Amino acid sequence: MKRFRRMVTKALAVGPRGFIANDVLLLSKLSTQVQVEWRTRDVHPWDRNVPPDQRAELFREQTLHDTDAAILRFFQLLPDLDAIEIRVLEPHAPNRLILAGAVARRDAMATRSLSSPGMRLKTMGIRFRTNGGHLEPLD
Repeated sequence: MKRFRRMVTKALAVGPRGFIANDVLLLSKLSTQVQVEWRTRDVHPWDRNVPPDQRAELFREQTLHDTDAAILRFFQLLPDLDAIEIRVLEPHAPNRLILAGAVARRDAMATRSLSSPGMRLKTMGIRFRTNGGHLEPLD
């Protein structure tokens, strides 16, 4: 982040106007946001032969757990990250959107006491739709 801050400060270093001391643009706030899109994992190969309804529920639980874990890891590994916008796609074509939203660091950290990954994601601002325990496309 220090390197990024230096680059932003350099971009603000416009030429001074004549005869005015310290006539510069001063950086007062710098925020970073990341946009990430990924395809979620399908159910574990061991579970591919379970009944379709059970497989759909396993897929939902795995997707919600993976998304929650990925968001937390982004904020842990990128301490200067203020917010992240995510889009999670189905694992197979046509790769429809199944989860989406923008998460602020403070919101992600505030949800850690909730036990359900789905409730944590909704509280963070992640949108997803279920029907009978199955994830449905958002679009």
